[in-house]
Amino acid sequence: MKIIGFLHNDFSIKNNLKLRRIKLSICSLLLIFSFTIIGYKTFLLAGITKVNKNQISSTKNQQSLFSKLNRGNIYGRNGELLATTIDVNSLNINPQEILNKNETIKKLNKIFPELKEERLWRKLNTKKRHVNLLREISPKQYALLLEEGIEGIKIEAKDKRIYPNNNLVSHILGGTDIDGKGIAGVEKSFNEKLLNGEDITISIHNGIQYITEKIMSEQIKKFDAEGGAGIVMNAINGEIYAITSLPDYNANNYNNINNQNLFNKATKGIYELGSTLKLITAAVAFESEYVKENDVFDVSTPLKVSSRTIRDFHPLNYRLNIPEIIVHSSNIGSAKIAKKIGTSTQLKYLKSLGLMDKLDLEIPELGKPQVLKDGKLLTTMTISYGHGIAITPLHLASATATIVNDGVEIKPTLLISNSKLSNKRIFSSETSKKMKSIMRLVVSSKHGTAKKAQATGYLVGGKTGTAEKVNQTGGYSKKQNIVAFTAAYPMNDPQFVITIMIDNPKGQKFSFGYRTAGWVAAPVIKRLVTRISPILNIKPKTKVSSDFTKNLNKYKIRGKKKGANL
Repeated sequence: MKIIGFLHNDFSIKNNLKLRRIKLSICSLLLIFSFTIIGYKTFLLAGITKVNKNQISSTKNQQSLFSKLNRGNIYGRNGELLATTIDVNSLNINPQEILNKNETIKKLNKIFPELKEERLWRKLNTKKRHVNLLREISPKQYALLLEEGIEGIKIEAKDKRIYPNNNLVSHILGGTDIDGKGIAGVEKSFNEKLLNGEDITISIHNGIQYITEKIMSEQIKKFDAEGGAGIVMNAINGEIYAITSLPDYNANNYNNINNQNLFNKATKGIYELGSTLKLITAAVAFESEYVKENDVFDVSTPLKVSSRTIRDFHPLNYRLNIPEIIVHSSNIGSAKIAKKIGTSTQLKYLKSLGLMDKLDLEIPELGKPQVLKDGKLLTTMTISYGHGIAITPLHLASATATIVNDGVEIKPTLLISNSKLSNKRIFSSETSKKMKSIMRLVVSSKHGTAKKAQATGYLVGGKTGTAEKVNQTGGYSKKQNIVAFTAAYPMNDPQFVITIMIDNPKGQKFSFGYRTAGWVAAPVIKRLVTRISPILNIKPKTKVSSDFTKNLNKYKIRGKKKGANL
């Protein structure tokens, strides 16, 4: 019996072991199956994730809904940040969620003193569900709001366009509307690119821009003038390093500025710029078959044409050659040159120089010149010295650059890589060489009208211009004028053009009552050249090439009595 029992127990043990092995095998199979399923699903998910990433990448390139692109930045030529976009929080509220309006107003007024109780009452007593209280709040104010736990408050993150330099280059940068769309200046011209997140680099040099604005502002204040414009431009490629219009404005407050300050005097305002136009008259004379280089013109008596008498401020009692007419700034001499040139030739060159059309600049605020084209001899004569033609200061800078750039056309640009470089020749090399010498004599000669522009060692040359302002009735005001000076330097190899216009300066005791270009605009050129030349790496010269000196010396400028027609 014991043996039988033992056998029975042994059999039971074997059966139990077998059963356990079977159970273990089943569990293993189940685990393998489970892992297989999990692996398969993971594979599928991995595939889906990969597809989604590709989709996101693709749509991002197409301005997808996954992310909102910030408006691109605007930089100066040396990488200075001129305009950028930041995120700001705006304060909104749902009046329908407010339980106690008195308490809410007290809390809001505590954090935002600028929100007066009367205004808050008006804002909150409405059936609207979304009311804007402030377009921008500070991080500190945001934190205080959270502490107060004011019901109905909605904080909305928005983009804000900011201009770190405030007023600097404001007329060129322009501005954006509340929706971030460019509405003026570079912001408008390059709106699509900027909206796509592209950055724009312009040719403006922050340092030179600042110096130009500062010196111009000081001179305007000194002569109690209404405003002005200043341009510093590369004479070889047309790149604008500085361009200012005064009064200016803070670009961060574009939508709250009056129209007078928004008006760009440098590119949109058109003015009769007086005797500066004599440079063009002289250049055309040298090119013209109707005028010989050695021709002289009698300026001793006033010139009567139709109902008008053309006079010089201080007449000279002898005949003047072309260089003397420019250096002494004789209206009579210019008028007689224009008579010999003729109307058609004059208009042809004005057209070629771009002085009858809007300039092709990368901003929308551009003025179209006004030129009398009645075909009358008197009109031709007066245009020769800047009356009967109104242009922008930038037009004058462009024409000046063309004259000194070996006579080859220069088109102003706000971009560094100038795609507008032209091979179009307006004047011959020989004419350009003569004009550079004459422009230098206007400053360096003791008889010149721009002696106050002399900056030792920098060989400044140019032409002054003083013109009576046109009044509201279409006539000329004896009490108001426009003064201008267009210059280039160094005249033996011109690198830069500087054009200055000052609107309605007043005679001062220190200027002996004078408010002419020689007193008002010329000193600005001297200060500018002295300040910006080290930045531009233009060093003063102690010696000048013999060729340039020879060209200067061949023009003998005879003297005159005190005073000049500037």
